[in-house]
Amino acid sequence: MKTTWIVLSLFLFPVFSQAYIIPTRTILQKTSENAGSGIYAIEQEVQFANGDDTLTLKETWLIENERSMRLTVTGGKDLQNAFVLQFVYSAGQKFSLNGGSRKGEKIPDDFLEKYLHFRNPEVFANNLAQLKIIPANGYQKRPLARSGTDFKHEPESWVRYSRTGGTVNYALGIATPVEKDVNYPGLWIEQDQFLLRKLRLPTQVEMSANNYNQFAKGLSFPKSRTIRWGNQTVTIRTLSVSARPATVANLLQPASLDKTSNWEGIRALPAKDVVTEFYSRFR
Repeated sequence: MKTTWIVLSLFLFPVFSQAYIIPTRTILQKTSENAGSGIYAIEQEVQFANGDDTLTLKETWLIENERSMRLTVTGGKDLQNAFVLQFVYSAGQKFSLNGGSRKGEKIPDDFLEKYLHFRNPEVFANNLAQLKIIPANGYQKRPLARSGTDFKHEPESWVRYSRTGGTVNYALGIATPVEKDVNYPGLWIEQDQFLLRKLRLPTQVEMSANNYNQFAKGLSFPKSRTIRWGNQTVTIRTLSVSARPATVANLLQPASLDKTSNWEGIRALPAKDVVTEFYSRFR
């Protein structure tokens, strides 16, 4: 029976891929509805290859939306207080405490966490346009084209059906030709649930998200994620997600930073370089 379904899917999927695809505008609107509302506290474990072992760091996020976040990173028992990072993301800047003084810098171009928290679909679309995944006018409402006496939606060349993570997705972005050595950037949104399943940035960084759960106030969030770049792979496991009251909004301000960055605990570890790149480039 399993073999029969596999054979059928091979024949049916090419036909299915030619079926009607809803507009980018609708895809992003429905995806944004899964980002919830209000402020969330999210705890995660981030695992790095560390020689023959695995280094696990704990991330505690406070997230209001894609523009307003706070992150505190701590090590396990072995690191104790020898590794601590804290960032506040606000007004396009990434703030931290270094040497007792607050420092602000531009949020990295490869900052990944925001893609799970876009609540405004137009802002989401503008970001995808900057990545060259959709055109600058990709979010605009398009008039229906007339075909005889009927009106129909004109297909968008940058949206197609594609399989990833065992599900059918709306793939946004131009498909990479077989002869190309570098993959084009793209975003894969699960067709039925409108969940982000895969993201590829122009820098070839890829993030995949799996095992989504439903949380308070309409948030859908993945239980596990994998981030790949070059020959590096990092795994993220979600520990808990909870809605927080609006009174914690003051913790999303740069003035609330209370922990000075301390990288000392990883200086002698094999994972030092990948941890440093991860928190400098993707966080």
